[in-house]
Parts: sequence; C-alpha cells; structure tokens
Amino acid sequence: MRVSAAPADGGRRSRRGFAYQDVITLLDCLDMHEGMWTQVSWEDLEDIVCTKGEAPVYRQVKTIEEAGKRHSVADVCRADIPKKPESSYLGKLFLGKPLPTDARFTFIVNESPQADFHAFVTERGVPRGHVPLETRADIVKRLNGVVLPDERDVGWCVDRLEVLIEGRTISEVEDRALRRLGPIVGQKLGQPPLTTEVEEVMVWLGVRIARDAMTPQPRALMAAEFHDMLQAAIAKATGRRPDGSTAPLTKLANKLAVAGISAEEAEAHQENAFKYRRAWRAGLAPMREQMDEFADEVYAVCSRVMAERRAGRIPAGSEAYFETLSRVESLPAVSSGTVSLARAHAVLADITARCQNRYADAS
Repeated sequence: MRVSAAPADGGRRSRRGFAYQDVITLLDCLDMHEGMWTQVSWEDLEDIVCTKGEAPVYRQVKTIEEAGKRHSVADVCRADIPKKPESSYLGKLFLGKPLPTDARFTFIVNESPQADFHAFVTERGVPRGHVPLETRADIVKRLNGVVLPDERDVGWCVDRLEVLIEGRTISEVEDRALRRLGPIVGQKLGQPPLTTEVEEVMVWLGVRIARDAMTPQPRALMAAEFHDMLQAAIAKATGRRPDGSTAPLTKLANKLAVAGISAEEAEAHQENAFKYRRAWRAGLAPMREQMDEFADEVYAVCSRVMAERRAGRIPAGSEAYFETLSRVESLPAVSSGTVSLARAHAVLADITARCQNRYADAS
C-alpha cells in the first residue's frame, strides 16, 4: 500500500500559537482515560489521531480568530494553491494517511459553521447525523481531482467526516478540561481538590503535551501511559506526605471503632483530617515543613504507644487511644499554643488513617 504525502507538508510544524490544539489533545486523552480510545497521538499523520483498536480518527484543528467568520463548505474546500484541490483543508485532511475501512475524519473548529457545513456537526462520542445528499455532492464536486489511496474516493471520506465545535477561546476549552479533571483529582485525594491543584494538573499535562509535540518523532500515548502521566501530575500538583501516599482516608472509622469511637464521631475526625490535608496542600514550602515536623512528632508518639501496647503495658482499645491523645496534647508545640488542639487532633486522625492500626492489632 502506498500512502501519498500530504500536500504542502513542510515537516514538523512550529509549536508557536498552538496552545489551543494542546488543550484539545488533552480532552482527547481524557476521552481515552474514560475508554473511548486506545491510543492518542499528536503532530503525527494529522494534528491529532485518536485510535480505537485498529480504527483511526484523523482530527484537524482549525480555529478562526476573526469575529463573525465561520467555516462553510466552500471555505474548507478552497484550494490554497490554485487548481490544486488537494491543498484545501479537507483535501489535506483526507490525504497522506492510511484509509482502513473504519477510518474517520474530524474537523475541529472554535465557531459554529455555516449552515451547509453545520450538517456535519456532532458532539464528543456521539455519532454524526444525516448529511443532505446535495451537500455531499457539493464537496465531491469541489474536490474533483483529489486522488486517494486504497481505492477510496472523496465521497467515501465525506461519508466519514464529522465536525466538532469546541470553545471559542482557549480559556473556554481549558474550563472544559478543568471540569473533567476535577472529579479525577478528587477521587485520587478522597476529597474535593483545591481549584489551584486542578489548574496545576492541567498545566502540567499541557506542558507535557506541548513539549512532546516539539520532538522529532510524533508522540503516541496508550491509555495506560496517560493514566501514569495523569497520576504523576496529580501527585506533583497536590504534594505527597512523608509516607509518599495520597490515599483516601477510607479506613479511619474502622480503626477508631476499636477504641470505642462511634461512626458519627469518626466521621467528624475524618473531616478534620481532610481539612488538615487541604491546609497542607495549600500551604507554601516553609509552612509545609513546619506542619511535617509536627506530624513527625505525632507519628513518634503513636509508635511509642503502639510499642507499649504490644508489650502489655497499655491495654488495647479505648485506653490505647486515650493514652495516644493525651501524649499528643502534651507535646510542647500544643501545650505552648504553637499548634492548636484542633490541629493536633486532626494530625492524629490523619496519621491514624494512613498507618497501621495503632489501638488494636488486626484480628
């Protein structure tokens, strides 16, 4: 099989001014994270190529900056080089790539197209509706002379063409990415994330996408690879505690139950631990260092009480919990008022949730 070279292909293009495309790529990667695609590549055979199994979807991003201007059939079929229809937007989209049976094409715009081209509009993950036969015939006529590989013709490509309307500005597209990233970050943390944390995750991912787009070879990302990239971005944006974890505090109630703490009271302790974690993540480096130093002191108290309990010097259950709480409250930082009693209790709850059961060994 011979694949024709894309018209006016000048090699890897400059990345200047392509931030909008980078965020679109991120949205496609998030679609892949949700199972829509098995691979996403960019600056490859097209601006973006989304693949499901062996079926590629070639996606071309064409934004309009002029107010009031909108794409029409005539516009997307207009040749950049006179009498060479292959140099038009659609000519470039259809040419220069393998065309297996399940191949599709997406023309991504930031403005609602004119009525004739609007027939191709769809939403993410939604099949395109019916396109009038006269519209199809008009495109075939305008692109007369375009020769495609694999015994395909322009009509075959038009039948597989869709138009996706994204935000008018990069800010609008970023807002969509933020709304989708928020629940993912929250699920990882076990609580609602800070707005700044979600923004940092998006920026970190956007920088990776932009940087990879500048490399000599096109970037292709599998679903598992993007998952790892996403988790790394969350860890970087939210920060990690000294134990290296950001696991949700899901077992605190069970650990406190052996100390006679009711489920309702345990829920309040967990909420305080969440507030502490949010304060830690929102703090600057010097504040985080101070908070970690105090957490290390609390951790040392917990370890000491656990050792005494296992040696039979402190009864398990409520006695072990009371002894731990008393010693934490007696720490110099707490007794002097440097650390509030509420903060000390929150740190203890946070450590209890993260570590092995301090008040009774597992049965």
